[in-house]
Amino acid sequence: MKKRLDSWFVMVALVAMAIAALAPAAHAATEDPVGTAAIFDIGMGARALGMGGAFVAVVDDGNTIYYNPAGLAGVEGHKVSSLFSTLYGAGNYIGAGYAQKNVGAGIIGLMSTVTEKDEYGNPIDEFGYREGAVMGGYARKFGMFSIGGSLKLYSQTILDNDGFGITGDIGALIDLPWIEGFRLGAVARNLVGTAKYGSGHTDKFDPVFVIGASMKPIPKLTVAADFDVTSTKGHVGVEYQVIPALAVRAGGVFAQDGDMRFSAGAGFSVQNFTIDYAYQMHTALPDSHWLSLGMSF
Repeated sequence: MKKRLDSWFVMVALVAMAIAALAPAAHAATEDPVGTAAIFDIGMGARALGMGGAFVAVVDDGNTIYYNPAGLAGVEGHKVSSLFSTLYGAGNYIGAGYAQKNVGAGIIGLMSTVTEKDEYGNPIDEFGYREGAVMGGYARKFGMFSIGGSLKLYSQTILDNDGFGITGDIGALIDLPWIEGFRLGAVARNLVGTAKYGSGHTDKFDPVFVIGASMKPIPKLTVAADFDVTSTKGHVGVEYQVIPALAVRAGGVFAQDGDMRFSAGAGFSVQNFTIDYAYQMHTALPDSHWLSLGMSF
């Protein structure tokens, strides 16, 4: 019976990988995506953001549930992480994540005040914008395969028009033991669900399909790459552990339209506590600064 169950989960893991590989066809079949829930595309954790967001196959800290819930199956101990940024100088973005073996949770939120102006540029009114999500997930490991899923409760408020929706992710990881630190990952995000607003308007969540890989070519060095199949966007990142108390990071995002964004960061650890910082360059918007505080126990 156990052999049958393990075989079934391995098949599900392979199906999750196949979903990501077949994403172009699924995306082409989607009629008029409206692009709701942009908060799911920003990121979570200064460590991952310093690596250009290339984290689908790394996932080993408190931000695992955001990038690939399958990583929860391999988390050691208890990991807690938080995040803060004045995003693009236009609002406050916060996040917090927790992960332990097989189980994880997270919360993200964006809060901003927008000033409405007349045709002459004079301010005439202000209104608040709020967007957030709460996440919970579970994963299991079967040999070198891991599979996990998460449920996400989404909310948005703009001009007193409240919207709510439920969606979810499914992810998979494969650890290849014959290559040091080599992992393949895939995640299908926002697979189902619709956000419904008080005005009667509805927006379907747009599925996003990402595949990734990570490896350790030499001790203390992690190299990672993700490819967002849906938007044909690549993420690359590196992390080097200079000393046990200091890690340095760099990364980049490369879009099909030629848009390139680079990032850099560093992580400092004291006993069980970590402080991570990331800097992101943007083409048109102001550059971003990210700060994370973490703890493991």
